[in-house]
Amino acid sequence: MKKINKPGDNLGGLLKLWAVPVSDCYVDASGIHIIGTSNIYELYCSPDSMDFSEISNKTDSGLSYDTVISGFIPQDNPTVQEYLFYILPRKWSIIFIDGNGSYKIAGNSSYPLRFSYELKTGKDTSSLAGFTFQFFGKTKTPSAFINNPF
Repeated sequence: MKKINKPGDNLGGLLKLWAVPVSDCYVDASGIHIIGTSNIYELYCSPDSMDFSEISNKTDSGLSYDTVISGFIPQDNPTVQEYLFYILPRKWSIIFIDGNGSYKIAGNSSYPLRFSYELKTGKDTSSLAGFTFQFFGKTKTPSAFINNPF
């Protein structure tokens, strides 16, 4: 008999995420291998704005997973805009750490994640200005637990 035990802590949310070009990393049985760090983007997000979902789908061609990682980057400024313009057309793997301290990676060279964003300033001065973004894609493998990659 298999049994899923009650966890100790079960904290939601993501604490931090990194966008890694799919050409700069891979995961195998021995762990994650990062080829270079010069093109990795650590994305600062407002506290409690990041979210991860992975929905499994069974089709005639097998299992697939709809993966979405989203968040909010505060403020519209030239540096953020430059970085997002670089990220937008490329293919990504996303490394993230969740509220329980576990690292995972989503997306790979065969099934990368894509990026989209929306810039909003809000209707009044008390509204938050910034970028709501998401990395998204359909993958054939679920996100994988990894050891501290950095």
